Amino acid sequence: MKIKDLIRPEVLNLKPYVPATKVLDKIRLNANESPYSVTQSATRESLNLYPDARPDEIRNMVARYLDISSDNIVITRGSTEAIDVAIRTFCIPNKDGILVFPPTFEMYKFYAEVQGIEMHSILLDQDNNYSLDLKALEAFDPSKAKLTFICSPSNPLGHKFSKESIYRVCEYFSDSGLVVLDGAYVEFDSDEVYKEILSKFDNVIILRTLSKAFGLAGVRCGVLISSDEICQYIERVIPPYSFSTPAVNAVIESLSDEGIKESKRNIETIIEDRKWLETELASLDEVIEVFPSYTNFILVKVNDAKAFCKKSQDLGFLLRDVSYQPLLENCVRITVGTTKQNQKLIRGLK
Repeated sequence: MKIKDLIRPEVLNLKPYVPATKVLDKIRLNANESPYSVTQSATRESLNLYPDARPDEIRNMVARYLDISSDNIVITRGSTEAIDVAIRTFCIPNKDGILVFPPTFEMYKFYAEVQGIEMHSILLDQDNNYSLDLKALEAFDPSKAKLTFICSPSNPLGHKFSKESIYRVCEYFSDSGLVVLDGAYVEFDSDEVYKEILSKFDNVIILRTLSKAFGLAGVRCGVLISSDEICQYIERVIPPYSFSTPAVNAVIESLSDEGIKESKRNIETIIEDRKWLETELASLDEVIEVFPSYTNFILVKVNDAKAFCKKSQDLGFLLRDVSYQPLLENCVRITVGTTKQNQKLIRGLK
C-alpha cells in the first residue's frame, strides 16, 4: 500500500499557504500586524505580532521528550484537532468511512459525521473484559475504513488493550488504511507499545496530548506522530499561525527538564490517589463494579447512575454519567482529583 494512494485528491493538489517571511533583527512590514498593543501584558509578550507559522520550538521539545525525530511530529491544538485533521486529510466526504470500537472516545464519531464520513462500529467484547473483538473484525471489510481508531488506555473505560490485539488490527488494515492509536493517557501506564509500533508498521498514526500528564488542558496542545511522509501531508491541511504565543510559552516551560520532573511527580501522586479511590469506591453500597484503570480517572458501575451523580453534585462534585454509551448502562466516570478532593467525595458519599 502506498500512503499517497490514501490521501484525498484535494489535499494532494493543495498548494501550501506561504506565510510572511520572518527574519531575525528585521522589522516586519510584510504581515499586516499592528505596531501597537492595548494592554501592558500584551506589549510584554509582543502579542501584536503573529507567532511562528509552525510551532517548531514546541515540536523540537516534544521530540526531545518523546525521543523521536521532529520530522515524525505535527503539533496540533489538542489531540482532538489531530483527529479532525487526520480525517480531513485522508477521508473523502460521502465516500469513505472510519471504524471505531465502542464504547470509546466520542470525538472520532463527531468529526466523522461533521465531514460526511460513514461510521462503522465493532462493539468491544464485553464478555472478555471489553477486549477488541478480533473475530468480529475478521468479518469486517477492511476497504470500508480509511481510518480505524483505537484509544488505549481507553476512554471512558480506563482499561488498556493487549499489544497483540493492537498489532492484529494494524496488520488487518496494512493494505487498505491507517490505524490511529490515541495515547492520551499513556503516561499513566506505559508507552512501550507506542514506541515499538512505529518501527513495525507504516500505516499508523499516534496521538498524544499535554492536557493530562502535563496539566495543560487550557493550552490545547496535541501531538500527531507518524512517518515523515504522513506528517508532511497532515501539515498541508493545518492553517498557519494556529498556535498562540502564550500557549507556546506555557508548553516550552512545561517541557523543560524541571517541568518533566514535576509532571512525573504529579503522575505518581495521581496513581496513588487513584488506587486509594478505587478501594474506597468498591466499599460503597451503591457501587456494583469498579473497572480497572490505567488513566487519571475511574469508571464505576452503580445501581442508579443519575441518583449517584445527583448525590455527588449535592456534595459539590460533578461526575460524568456515561450510561448513554453502549455496554455502559449505569456507569459513571470519576476523574481523580487532589487528595483532599478525593477524600471529601468519599466522606460525602459514605
